[in-house]
Amino acid sequence: MISDQDSASTPALKPESVEAYIASKPPNAQQRLRELRSYLKATTPEAQDLLKWGKPALVDDGILFVYAAAKNHISLHPTPSVVAQIHDQLGSLEYSENTIKFPINEPIPEGLVTTIAELRVFEKNSLGIKWR
Repeated sequence: MISDQDSASTPALKPESVEAYIASKPPNAQQRLRELRSYLKATTPEAQDLLKWGKPALVDDGILFVYAAAKNHISLHPTPSVVAQIHDQLGSLEYSENTIKFPINEPIPEGLVTTIAELRVFEKNSLGIKWR
């Protein structure tokens, strides 16, 4: 007889790199994560890919962005100041003070992400605004 303890599922191992994080997601999420990452990296090629709180982050002498996959969307976490500056450009995208959600079944909008990335880099480098 198998006890409840024996049949308990083993928790999934946490990814140890951004690539492992992306690979651990369903194919459609992997595609969107790679799109988002490529647009962010194009604006911030010197930034390092690291995991922060178990999520991919781009770091260059401080956190620039954190992003993640959820069941129905890809989240991008710049800073509240960036979201406030571009909220009128977000159209029908869901967003909150520090999060922008991109539907998982639609392409990531390159122009919008580039604008977000450029604003974030400017505010960090020129204004000294840190990521929370």
